[in-house]
Amino acid sequence: MKFILAPFGNFIRIRVLTILFFILFSIPSTSQNKYINSNASFAEKIYLQLDSKVYTTDNTIWFKAIVTNAIYHAPTIYSGVLYVELISPNEKIIEKKMIKIENGVGNGFFKLNTSYKEGIYLIRAYTEWDKNFGSDFFFKEYIQIFTLSSKEKADPIRNVIQIQTRNHFNFSKTIILNKEYLDFQFFPESGELVHGIPCLMGFKALDCNGKGKTVEGEIVNGRGEVISTFKSNQLGMGSFLLTHVDGTMKYFARLLPNLEKGLQKLYSLPEVTPKGNVVSVRKVGENIRLKAASNYLKNDTIFIQVSCRGVVYSELKGLLKEDSLEFLLPAKTLPEGIVAFKMMTDSNGAVAERLYFNERPETRINIALSTDKESYIQREKTKFTIETKDNEGKPVNANLSVLVLNKDQMGKIQDTRQNILSYFLLSSELKGEIENPGFYFGKNENRFNDLNALLLTQGWRKYNYNKPVSRVQFRREKNLTVSGSVSGLISRKKNKKDVGLTMMTLGHSRSVQSTNIDSLGRFCFNLDDEYGQNLNVFIQSTNKKGVKKDYTLTLDKKESPVISFNHSRTMERPDSLVRAFVNKNMERDTIEDLFPLSKGNIQLKEVVVEAYRMTPERAKVMERFGKPDMVIDGKAIRDKEEKWSYGLYSVLMFNFPGKLMVDRVPLDAPDDIAGSLYAHTTNGLTTFVVIDGIPVKPYDYGLIPGIPPSEVSSFEIIENAENFRSLLCELYPDWCIDGPRSGNVIAIYTYGKKGIHGVSRNVGVINASVPVFSEPCEFYAPKYEHLKPEDWYKPDLRALIHWEPKLNVDSLGKAFTTFYNADNIGKMQVVVEAISDNGEIGYREIFYDVKKRN
Repeated sequence: MKFILAPFGNFIRIRVLTILFFILFSIPSTSQNKYINSNASFAEKIYLQLDSKVYTTDNTIWFKAIVTNAIYHAPTIYSGVLYVELISPNEKIIEKKMIKIENGVGNGFFKLNTSYKEGIYLIRAYTEWDKNFGSDFFFKEYIQIFTLSSKEKADPIRNVIQIQTRNHFNFSKTIILNKEYLDFQFFPESGELVHGIPCLMGFKALDCNGKGKTVEGEIVNGRGEVISTFKSNQLGMGSFLLTHVDGTMKYFARLLPNLEKGLQKLYSLPEVTPKGNVVSVRKVGENIRLKAASNYLKNDTIFIQVSCRGVVYSELKGLLKEDSLEFLLPAKTLPEGIVAFKMMTDSNGAVAERLYFNERPETRINIALSTDKESYIQREKTKFTIETKDNEGKPVNANLSVLVLNKDQMGKIQDTRQNILSYFLLSSELKGEIENPGFYFGKNENRFNDLNALLLTQGWRKYNYNKPVSRVQFRREKNLTVSGSVSGLISRKKNKKDVGLTMMTLGHSRSVQSTNIDSLGRFCFNLDDEYGQNLNVFIQSTNKKGVKKDYTLTLDKKESPVISFNHSRTMERPDSLVRAFVNKNMERDTIEDLFPLSKGNIQLKEVVVEAYRMTPERAKVMERFGKPDMVIDGKAIRDKEEKWSYGLYSVLMFNFPGKLMVDRVPLDAPDDIAGSLYAHTTNGLTTFVVIDGIPVKPYDYGLIPGIPPSEVSSFEIIENAENFRSLLCELYPDWCIDGPRSGNVIAIYTYGKKGIHGVSRNVGVINASVPVFSEPCEFYAPKYEHLKPEDWYKPDLRALIHWEPKLNVDSLGKAFTTFYNADNIGKMQVVVEAISDNGEIGYREIFYDVKKRN
């Protein structure tokens, strides 16, 4: 029985979804028949375009961020803050960035340095809103970082397994891999090989490194009869049809062409199930043919639910006759991407499912690229024109990124990474790693069959769109905020709205704003866009008459989610592409070391501040104890303050190593200081503290760690201080005779200038440091406008030629960019990715030549 369906025909049911999310969102729709069948469809999807997948410790990781809604891929209008983290193999967050998202787009970077250890790192990105839907909606990308310290260490062609025991001891072992190993896997359409129902069987062949391996062979039954043949694509995947499936028979695969007489290795296909259902999907011209079959449902009514990214587009209904039922659905009625066809009985129970990629390139942005010349010479300026149009040739308002790289050094790595098409349409929707995702969107005539084989072999959806979200725990974060709660109210009957708060910020532009707490005792201040590491804020609580009151203020902390790191990635053997790239970087680094200085540059090793503003307090300390050996300016301390910082010493202990050490006082010390932090120097001598020239009494040492960094103007260390003996006797008279004769002094200067008790917090005031947007950094490349002969002395061996993450087209859909080439000759690869205001996406590559100058 066959049905031919017009778009959204009579077999479609209309449902009304009345959940909290409809209050928060408006969903664009071209048909009232569509409905959203899950809360998780309201999540945001995040894509980071990285400039590479392989780095050395002298590189910078550049990225563009695109945040969209999960359904239509339109740039988000809900989140304005994105968190991007660089995570080491030991699951530690090495660096965390807050990226400003505007119209769904942002950009940032991670500057690497020699302190990074070699290994596989994870880059993770998420919004506060996406925390409601689980980690599947977080962006994750594994990258490789190599050191340049030695050729032996940087050589990635080694078979080394890194192992960690239950007691967290790490060790590694070099092994010899079986290069002939083959993992041959089979995947029946809809998940089961069912007796009596023809089956399209997907297969995947993997080598010893877990990469696809090209195979060819035959399918035989238990009697040794050849019933089908197969041949994989270059990624080791393919499919074959079993026209007759007998439950009493076993089936095997054997490889060609090296079949020898005698014993041959056979690979078993899945067992045949005696009772089951199959949904098969085929492309027929501009239509999709669906066939539902069952060997036990006789004359039953079945439903086929057709959905994409959590939106149900059709619900097809029919009666099984002769154990099967066919539908014909126009492909243009469905969006581009992975479509799920779910077979259900009249009791709404799912009995089979098939994933299918609906390819609709006409819905993408058409990108045209042109250069002002066919080829260029070394260091010559290149001018690019970019045009974005729809399928009808009309201009498309799009945001672009432009990446230009040396094809010989980075081209093959670029070809194997995911791009904007492969991520949004494919890899973001499937579980597991997709080898070479860009392969499925290149110039491949067999692209449809390759996509079909991928979904047969890897047909597990990444996002659980049916996962219920019971409550909204994390709110949308459109901008920077300071939020928290107030406690300590004397009377429960007191109107909490009478409690007022005033916040002053000390950023690039100081601001003051006031608000009242709500009925739950909560408050929220909106911040202007601030960039840097942290922003110092002061919040004062008052009653309704404006009188300061000492309420307890607690700020919200936006904690990083639990880290999930795929440690099997650390056991991967880097391939020859990675080895070549690392070796090229090592060669470039060696050459550049021969040219440490160039005109206009100054190489700095160490900066020592010999003079600073003399104050009466400093003069008093220097006269008694001598000049400081180390000076940390108060601003430098405040710049390092994190959201979790809980006072002066907590900032110092993590950020200023060298002469200074911060430890905890042993618990068997006097009660007033036991367990608190104390600071000392690395020379092992006794260290005392003076604040504003006033020695701190032993019983007040517990107050020092909690000094707000905002109160400190300078922190200084005086080693082997003069008159130390007199200070010892002043503080510890009983220790004067037998105590140490030499020691150190830490001098702290505050804005209050009254010693430790002059920095006690005011009534109802909280001083805090809150994280803000990461400071943007412009991609730097030399500009060769007026070249002189001596300028050619130092070679320019850049592999990354140009990076422009945010480029908008004009009203005609045009954009222009220029850049200078390096000294590397050969082909340069230009990569342009685009997203429109409505969620159309586009990808385009071109190449041009750079020739040696005469």
